[in-house]
Amino acid sequence: MTQSVYDGHFDEPKSQRSKRSIPLGAKSIEILAARKPAGVNPDALVFSTDTGTPLDRHNLVNRQLKPTCKKLGLTGVGWHWLRHANATLLDAVGTPLGTVQALLGHSSSDVTRDVYLHSIPADARAAVQKVEDLLIRPKLTQVVEFEKTGNSLIQ
Repeated sequence: MTQSVYDGHFDEPKSQRSKRSIPLGAKSIEILAARKPAGVNPDALVFSTDTGTPLDRHNLVNRQLKPTCKKLGLTGVGWHWLRHANATLLDAVGTPLGTVQALLGHSSSDVTRDVYLHSIPADARAAVQKVEDLLIRPKLTQVVEFEKTGNSLIQ
């Protein structure tokens, strides 16, 4: 589909970059497919009103997102938070910046990098530990003698 849903109705995407396919992982597809009862039109919306029309984004937040987040103990979650989290997690697993940019539909990688990517504390700790390990390990030019043979080896 090349339309977007905004405030409960279908509309044209706001820009050419907004017209894009967003891949989903197998588990995500499984979870979303489970939301549709058997015998339902395969083109039906996953999240819809009782009459099958698109939910207003505010209703979707109130009916689906907030209750789910409350069950999970998450606070402060909204649509924009989810975009930031997605970008940050993509970056954390080593996704190239251009791919993150394309997935988010940004025209500039500067917006993706400067606004959407955030540091994950565990990654920051791991990076600092790697630098520390590099600095305190035996130096590559340090001469080490083998105990039994008396030979030396440059490490």
